[in-house]
Amino acid sequence: MGFTALHLLLWLLAASTPTAQEMLSLHVTPKISAACGQQVTLDCEVSSSQHGLSIKHMQWYQNNTSYCSVNSEETVTKEHQSSFRCEYQQGRLSLIFTEVQPMESGTFRCKLHSNKGAKDGSTILELQDGCGQVEGLIKDGYPTCTFTRVYPDGEVHWFHGSKRLHGEHKTIEDVEDGGWLTIRSYMERKSSGVSYNCSLWSTKIGRYIASTLVEKEEFSPRERPLNGTGSQGPMRTSWCFTILTVFLLKLL
Repeated sequence: MGFTALHLLLWLLAASTPTAQEMLSLHVTPKISAACGQQVTLDCEVSSSQHGLSIKHMQWYQNNTSYCSVNSEETVTKEHQSSFRCEYQQGRLSLIFTEVQPMESGTFRCKLHSNKGAKDGSTILELQDGCGQVEGLIKDGYPTCTFTRVYPDGEVHWFHGSKRLHGEHKTIEDVEDGGWLTIRSYMERKSSGVSYNCSLWSTKIGRYIASTLVEKEEFSPRERPLNGTGSQGPMRTSWCFTILTVFLLKLL
């Protein structure tokens, strides 16, 4: 039987007609950058150009860990213990983090099974550098500073006046819950009465992200002036207020 014009027409129609799989779409944001303390929402939304779409199963997961899912009856199940919640509404499954932890940064995948086919998509969740506090004090005569809730890592640099000190301190790192780092550093020589500067250098972004002055304590906590004059003891400083100090040091 020869190849007729009718056969050609039927073949062209079949080739140009989209399948149910092609009519099904899954929408996710490719990449999200999360600032420390910021609420972050990962949305996975399904749509179809055909009527009668019915979701059988929809799920957010990371590696082999499932975070939440929704079934055909639109029942949402939270399947992992962490600071997040899940919401579902009209084909959109949202994974909402109250505060992203370092161990949660990475690639999240959303997968869908429906009566129109299956789809999956991925979102890269990136946690920005920084977050936390720095405390500087004189302990047993030795200048000491502690950086809390550090991510992803950092190098501690000490300054005596305007001079950078090399090889005169020790640094210890501890991994806390959620993957945050606590970095403790102390000088190996006693304070000489001159203020020290303890700064945290981010190797990832190539700049200082935190700094504090460590001054000799001449007053007990009860004797320390309330007006802020004189030398101070322990200094606990929010990181966002410390960058100016480091910038001025680099100009010297």
